[in-house]
Order: sequence, then C-alpha cells, then structure tokens
Amino acid sequence: MLKPADEHSDLSFLLRSAIAGGIAGGVAKTSVTPLDRIKILFQTHNADFQRFSGPWRGIGDAIQFIIRNQGVRGLFQGNTLTLARAIPHAAVGYTVYDKANQFLMPAPDSQTSFRRLLAGAITGLSAMPFTYPFEVIRVRMAIETKNYTQRSSPWSAIRTIWSEGRSNGRITPLPILNFYRGFTVSALGVVPYRGGVFLIWESLNAYSRKTLRPETLRTHKTRIHLAVGAIAGTVFQIATYPLEIIRRTQQANGEPKMIGIRETVSQIWTRGGWRGFYVGLGVGLIKQVPMYSVSLTVWQIAKGFLDI
Repeated sequence: MLKPADEHSDLSFLLRSAIAGGIAGGVAKTSVTPLDRIKILFQTHNADFQRFSGPWRGIGDAIQFIIRNQGVRGLFQGNTLTLARAIPHAAVGYTVYDKANQFLMPAPDSQTSFRRLLAGAITGLSAMPFTYPFEVIRVRMAIETKNYTQRSSPWSAIRTIWSEGRSNGRITPLPILNFYRGFTVSALGVVPYRGGVFLIWESLNAYSRKTLRPETLRTHKTRIHLAVGAIAGTVFQIATYPLEIIRRTQQANGEPKMIGIRETVSQIWTRGGWRGFYVGLGVGLIKQVPMYSVSLTVWQIAKGFLDI
C-alpha cells in the first residue's frame, strides 16, 4: 500500500506558503514606505535632506518637506518597485524558510541555534539574485529630488542605470551588472541579518512556549509575535547597519565605474567618520521594528488562514 504524500511536500503547500509570505511582505513594506524613503535619502547624503538627518525631529521635518514639494504621493515614490521586489522576495523567502526549517530541524530536539541561523541565512539568500535589481531601481527613484513637478518613473530609472554602462558613447560589456551594484555587500550582510532575525524569532517563540501557560499563548498570540518580531528586527538592524550604509552608497552611485567595498568604506569614513556608518539609524529603527513585527505577524496569521 502506498504511503500518503506528506502535505508539506505537495504543490498546494508551496503555493499557500508563497501566498502567505507574499501577503506578509507586501503589507509590511507598504506600511513603512514613507520612512524607508526618508532613510534612503539620509543614508545617501542627499543634498536636500542632509539638514534633516541630525535631530530626531528631522524625520517629521523631512516628511513635511516631501509633502510640501511632492505631495503625499511623494512619500510613496518607488513603492511599486518596492512591492515588485518585496512580494516575490517574501513569498520565496518564507516558503524556503518553511522547507529549510523542516529539513534542518525535523524534530524539536534537533532545533539548535546554529541550525536556526542557517535556515534564516538560506532564506535571505534564496531570492536575492532575482529581486535585487528591483531594489537598486527603487533606491534610484527614492533619491530623485531634483524634479519636484514630475514624479520619477521606473522606466526612467532603468534607462539611467543601463546608460551608466556607456563609455565614450558605447555600451560597455554587461551593463546589466549596473543593476547589481552593492550585491556583494548585501549578500555578506544578509547572512547575519536574516539568519539572526529568524534565530531570535524561533528562540524567543520557543522560550515563550516553555514559560507561558497555553491559555496565555492563545490569548496573546498576536501580541507575543509582534513583540518578538520587534526585538529580532531591532537587534540585527543595529548589528548590521554599517553594511546597509555601504550597500546604499554603492546602489546610489551613478558613475560608470563601480566602486568597491574598500573604496566605499573610505568614502563614508572621510565624509562622516564612524558616525557616517550609522546615518539614518534612528529612522531605520523606527521603520524596521514595526516592519518586522507586521511582517512576521501577518505571515503567521496568513499561514493560519490558509491552513499551513
């Protein structure tokens, strides 16, 4: 007699898992898009926004400046590209995480910190090669502040990035690589960042299951997930933030010659010393905490709704 197929290996499970991850990524990213744009403008030392990047009230002043010059829609400039990246990235990532988690830790006694970190790292790297160009285009749209009367379009950003591969009027070999500026440092950062986020997520959730009563877990399940997601996002946002500064600087660079990691680090240090590697951290934390809280919580709710 044939054994029934494992429900976690069929196409239905993969599709439902992808849908749950896509919903989580889309909702979370949209909820923090205005803060994300301001953080990018701070990180790339945009001339119009440098005066806002010092004090905490600068975040509110920057929001008012954008609304005054570009309207409320200006706060969401590039959000289409954000969703084009975030939804498939989260859909693939969360699905891969479920499978990696099942493969690496099939039983409770096989759950270790290293395996949780490894599962998260695999998750972070899984979709990057396919979705990274969308992030570079999004960054270019976010830092566009020269024309306040006309919104930047994805197509104009794509043409600009592609043309950066021109030298003496001719297209240099592989201009598609312009859409992967900062990819190396992103890959270096995603391992401790994504791996660490899922490590804390799983560890704290396991701890709560051991220490809290079942009725407390059922009653406050969503609040616990929000709190755990916030802690996970905060810890590793601070730990890996310098790598994000390096990545954003490379993504925003429009010169034909790509700058390497060492050159980028030197450039940031010359401009602002060690503080230069933490420019925009305040708005980053304000954005990252609710984003991961919302993302991980919506993921759990969607999984429950889709019976995963």
